[in-house]
Amino acid sequence: MPGHAYYGIRTLRAMARMPDTGRRYKDDLLVAMGALKKCAAETESGRLPPRVGALIERAAQEIIDGRWHDQFAFEPRRCGGGELLSVNVNEVLVNRTLELMGEDKGSYHILGVDWHADDPLYPNRFFTAAFQLAAMRFLQTMKRLLLAIPNGVREGIATELESLEQRLCVVNREHFDAKFAAKLSDVTGYPLRAGSFGHEFSESVPDRIAAAMKSSLSKLELAHHRFDSIELKASLIQVSAFRDMIAFVSRSGFASQGMEEVAAYYAWQCMELCGESLLQVGEVYR
Repeated sequence: MPGHAYYGIRTLRAMARMPDTGRRYKDDLLVAMGALKKCAAETESGRLPPRVGALIERAAQEIIDGRWHDQFAFEPRRCGGGELLSVNVNEVLVNRTLELMGEDKGSYHILGVDWHADDPLYPNRFFTAAFQLAAMRFLQTMKRLLLAIPNGVREGIATELESLEQRLCVVNREHFDAKFAAKLSDVTGYPLRAGSFGHEFSESVPDRIAAAMKSSLSKLELAHHRFDSIELKASLIQVSAFRDMIAFVSRSGFASQGMEEVAAYYAWQCMELCGESLLQVGEVYR
């Protein structure tokens, strides 16, 4: 292992298979994962020694604050990538915690990388929740970009984004109870609540994001037909294609077989394309 590394051997092996693309997606996911791990450490305070739990929370907060992001060597855009990134996060957290304890990195006999093995945050649930929080973070940026657009155009898109935000604020109560959701809300600052994902939410988070982005771009493109909006039209076509891909993943049942990362990655591309379009149109009015 490189001497500067906080990640472990499992991450080192994964780096060759899933190289980093350098996109913002990974950073937003890491902030979300840091929040989840911080809450998990607090939840397990009765099982972990108090000092160890407090230091894990401190290390998780450092990730939330943007530190150690260079220690995460890839982003999950393929099947199984979410589990590998979860392992990567654990390795960095544990090695940083060991360092804060005055111990050598890699001293896993003191604190193992599977410190929360009995926690409800096993890989698929962990990644799904992290993506949902990352999408919420990006949505706040999109809402700020929307302020540069005139009211007549802004209203329809704002309604669409508000509806998406309400959906993202609900975490699956089958995975996270109300107490955990309240802790997560305190850490992130988002009004999160635990809710059912039955009839109330027939669409998955990636489905809902893709639909909201397509609708927003359609409203934006229609309102700006008088401009040379070739890029805007191209973005709408790409978002439509990504939405079809997500729908195929959902219909085929692949999402239940570990393909959450693929659907989420397509949904993220939809958000980025819509965000870039909002930025471009906003610049027209400056």
